[in-house]
Amino acid sequence: MTRDVSTAPSEALVYTDDLTEADVVALKEFLGRRLRDVAERHPEGTDEHAAAIGFAHLVAMDGLQLQDYVIAWCDVEHRHEYPVPEQQLAQEIYFGWRHLCQAAAGWSAHEEFNGARWTAPRYGNARHREFVETAEAGAAERAEPAEDGDRTWRPKAHP
Repeated sequence: MTRDVSTAPSEALVYTDDLTEADVVALKEFLGRRLRDVAERHPEGTDEHAAAIGFAHLVAMDGLQLQDYVIAWCDVEHRHEYPVPEQQLAQEIYFGWRHLCQAAAGWSAHEEFNGARWTAPRYGNARHREFVETAEAGAAERAEPAEDGDRTWRPKAHP
């Protein structure tokens, strides 16, 4: 199977289930460039240089792992032939992508930052969204006003 990792989709990422390998590669490369820039501005042996280099290694390794998970997800979606449970794989992608997006968040004003794709979605997929929204609605129904009259709402189970 040939994969085009040169161009990430341009539409906003709604669910992490829609993440592509090109998304991961693009964000990983963006972070790598930013961190190399930081490292080059500080002499070797300084804490700043060491932090930038160390963080760059973490981003590269986490990015490769996430890339592998996204490739595996394509296999699950198309052939259902991956030896890891589907939910576990989806969670690894969800949290791995959130971590990379959080690492890049400080550069959101940078001209190369892709705000449509590099902001972690709240939900993994439509089922996850439905589950969370149902849980939140149930929690709101079980909430009651605080006794001190400050109009602060607290769940009944936790006074």
